[in-house]
Amino acid sequence: ISELPPLGSLLDPDDDNNAILSSTREEGVDYKMVRGRKRSEVLELEEIQKHFNMPITKAAREMKIGLTLLKKRCRELNIMRWPHRKIKSLNSLINSFKEQGLLEEMRRLEEQQRFLHNFPDADLTESINRLRQACAKDNYKRRRTLAALSN
Repeated sequence: ISELPPLGSLLDPDDDNNAILSSTREEGVDYKMVRGRKRSEVLELEEIQKHFNMPITKAAREMKIGLTLLKKRCRELNIMRWPHRKIKSLNSLINSFKEQGLLEEMRRLEEQQRFLHNFPDADLTESINRLRQACAKDNYKRRRTLAALSN
């Protein structure tokens, strides 16, 4: 059985159509290009924060990196859980209070949302958790009433 050549020798680094791996040389430094992103680039917190409003898999795809690499970098930056769901929940609460005209509550939620962007591992406050529960209960009752009326 013949041995297979290493993967790097199968790929032409000068081929522009090579979407998986290519090498470039800038200012005397070799960079490996992996799916359009320089491998030596370090993900900064600011770049990661831009993607908190979407699921982590979509964020990794948009940043052109693997999910495992993104999770590893997040752990290095002390982001243990991706904050998308918390932020999404706050957005729905903000929209709900905006419809009801409760501006003071809306401002408080927006402040908490900004705080979560800066400190993604922070827990939601107890008062916000109670607001979430009350809003979910209200939505449930509304849906149940509408279903009863339609029957």
